[in-house]
Amino acid sequence: MSDPQGNTMISARNTAGITATILFVGVVSLFVILAVKFPQLYILATYEDLLGEWTQVFFFAATLIGSLLLTRYTHPYRLFFAILALACFYVVGEEISWGQRLFSFASPEFFQRHNLQQEVNLHNFLTGPTATWQKKIIEIGLVAGLIGYGLIYPLLQRNGNRLAQWLADHGLPVPPLYLSPYFITGALCEVRLFLFNEAEIAELLIAMALAFLTLHYLLLSQGKRAHATPWGPAIAMVGVVLVCFAGAGSASWYCWKSPELHGQMVKRITAGEKKFAKRYCSYGDWQNAAYLYEDLLGKSPENRVLLRSLARTYKEMGDEQRFLATNGKAIRLDMIHYSRDPHQIAVNLSLFHSFQQNGKKEKARIHLEKAIEESHNKVLLEPSKADNYYWYGKCLQAKGDTTAAKEQFACAVSMKPASKKYLQAYRRSLQNEKKS
Repeated sequence: MSDPQGNTMISARNTAGITATILFVGVVSLFVILAVKFPQLYILATYEDLLGEWTQVFFFAATLIGSLLLTRYTHPYRLFFAILALACFYVVGEEISWGQRLFSFASPEFFQRHNLQQEVNLHNFLTGPTATWQKKIIEIGLVAGLIGYGLIYPLLQRNGNRLAQWLADHGLPVPPLYLSPYFITGALCEVRLFLFNEAEIAELLIAMALAFLTLHYLLLSQGKRAHATPWGPAIAMVGVVLVCFAGAGSASWYCWKSPELHGQMVKRITAGEKKFAKRYCSYGDWQNAAYLYEDLLGKSPENRVLLRSLARTYKEMGDEQRFLATNGKAIRLDMIHYSRDPHQIAVNLSLFHSFQQNGKKEKARIHLEKAIEESHNKVLLEPSKADNYYWYGKCLQAKGDTTAAKEQFACAVSMKPASKKYLQAYRRSLQNEKKS
């Protein structure tokens, strides 16, 4: 005779798997659609301190709560979930920099000097916006762990592997195989093949997988009560998702409306638009790049760098009229400054780039030579100022002398090692030297 309650539990596991798969496909598809069609929304979904990061925080918080509840039950996995609860507490604290931006307190001097993002957290001592060997090692270990735990371990356990079964019997919970797409895609995103903030997508998928893992074992701990209907686990799973998304939306809205935080969020969105506009250009998606540059120019209509960048997108799209109009505006704005002071290095360098962009090579050459001469004289006259070496390096870089430019940037960094601007210029010069 068949067991109706047993059949109900099997059916409940099936509906949980179907629900998890639908949610996975929905989340990944949403990110793809946003990246291709709605770049500003993609930035909101993947950039620090915005909606995407708050969603991660709430899923990790859900995992924390679920893990704490699981420590109340007598089962082999109590220690694992106690450790997971501690880990999630740490992750949530780190993700919000222990409330630094929520409560608007400044970073102590130690964090400003040694933290890669000058924030009150520990993980940015090793990882951050710049590439480090520590960051690479952590990424490799994380990718291996995600694939090993999320896919290989449950497959081995299902196929009767002795070691996997021993681990399952002695405290390492086996994740349901329907969570493997979350772990595997999270691992692939951690590799950042496309340089499109995939690491933020990875964190969200991992947070969702861990939340669903704790939910799975919570329901198992409650036995047949939790599986009274086939749709019980699926409803619980959807409930967790809705609560986390609602919490993330509310937190984001609070931050956006906060006078102390609003300005910081606008700055982050602007920085994201600048970065992603360049990334869209690198992939030849001129339409999305133009859209972002147009939005940026709405905030800074006289920014000549943005005007040239937008002009380039128009040229690549074959819109000669808008290219000439935008490039011409950049030149006119620079000429206003040039008429006031023809010795400004930044203005001459900007005119070089603008004239070079529209094919006026002789005019470009004249302004580059003037910029090089002025910047070199400043280095000779004021050798104690780091900014003089920086601008001389910029001029040499425009000339194509990458080795000499690198030396000037190195001087600027040695004089002001805490300057992000000088450090970024030096690192770019190293990359350019390798390419050449």
